[in-house]
Amino acid sequence: MKKVALFLILVLGCTSVGISQQVMRLTLDECVKIALENNPQILQSEFYRKMSGKDVTIALSNFLPNVSADMGYNHSTVGPSSRMRIDPRSGIPVPEQPYEIKSWSSSAGASVNQTLFNGGYNYFNFAQARNMKKSAEYGHASTKQEIIYRVKERYYNLLKQQQLLQVQHKALESAKESLRLSKTMFEVGKASKSDELQAQVLKDQAELAVIEQENILSIAQSSLNHVLGFEVDKVIEISDNMELKEIEFTYDKAMELSRMYNPELIKSQYDLKASKNYIGIAMSSFLPNVSAYAGYSWRHEDFGRINEMLDKDYNWYAGVSLSIPIFQGLSRVANMSKAKLNYNYNQEIYIQTQKDIDLELKESYFLLKQAKKKISVTEIAVESAETNLKLAQEKFRVGSGTMLEITDAQVNNTEAQSNHIQALYEYMLNVARLQKAMGQLSE
Repeated sequence: MKKVALFLILVLGCTSVGISQQVMRLTLDECVKIALENNPQILQSEFYRKMSGKDVTIALSNFLPNVSADMGYNHSTVGPSSRMRIDPRSGIPVPEQPYEIKSWSSSAGASVNQTLFNGGYNYFNFAQARNMKKSAEYGHASTKQEIIYRVKERYYNLLKQQQLLQVQHKALESAKESLRLSKTMFEVGKASKSDELQAQVLKDQAELAVIEQENILSIAQSSLNHVLGFEVDKVIEISDNMELKEIEFTYDKAMELSRMYNPELIKSQYDLKASKNYIGIAMSSFLPNVSAYAGYSWRHEDFGRINEMLDKDYNWYAGVSLSIPIFQGLSRVANMSKAKLNYNYNQEIYIQTQKDIDLELKESYFLLKQAKKKISVTEIAVESAETNLKLAQEKFRVGSGTMLEITDAQVNNTEAQSNHIQALYEYMLNVARLQKAMGQLSE
């Protein structure tokens, strides 16, 4: 019975481990979609965009009149007075109010107030709200571009580290074969003990390189999980189905597109416009305010006669008011100075943002050209290194070569393959970086 229970525990344990380690297979497009749905930065910018839309509605409401209506009923009872007075006829002290007084009052009315001019505050406030809404929209688009780029960067890095691990495994297998061959050659007297020791060192170094690369791969996996919103230890598989995209436009065309479509740059433009509107808002506090108002009211003791409110016991009024600010401390002057400083601040941000984007575009464009050339160069280097390794191994087999030559050839072969893989993924990464600078990263 104990054996049966132990068997069931082992089976259930293995099953739970299998379930917990279930592998999720994802393409690049699926990773981008997951990140855009789960990344908190995306959600935050979306909330901010929606709030900015509400600010436009609030600013628009300032142009509309304020209308109010009221209706009321009041009953009051005033008790007899305790204060006394002298009755002039009898000379006897009597209460000022000897009896209880009751009264009833009913009222109804409506009023409207419309701002005609308030120094341009409403206009500038509405314009600022619209510009801030546009800024929030392009800020949201910029955040999406940044997240897409980050996903691609980490996705490509994971693919690169996977392929580099394969290179290290091949190098380890080759080193093991070289160690086996050196031992055989030493046993038959065709190789020295030094050759065998060098082969052992080569194999040990290859094993260490595999361990180091596995650690790098694990970190790359966690980095991708992090941007996707997963637990860092989640096991996923990604597919290597990328094609090298050819960039068919010139540097000048790429620069033109970045000025037209980069969302971060456009956001900065709207921030600058909004700060200019803020100067108008500050200026409006120095100008007079003009408003019109009108109202109608009715009052009677009997609420039942409210149906006569348009005929009797009514009061209506209308007018225009002018308010001229004369002195309000130093707040208006300070606000104007602050608004101008804020405009200069946003102007510097816009200029710096444009410079940063120009630099990113130039770097990515020319690094892309460099990576493309590097791909063809390293491809030839890989063929040459593989040939040299095979030649060194064959020479050692026939007794005309040394283990040192194999070691050098193996190191060169591993380096050549690693450089080729690095060039491939540098190309793809700089394609994404260039597209980000141009605002062309697709979802």
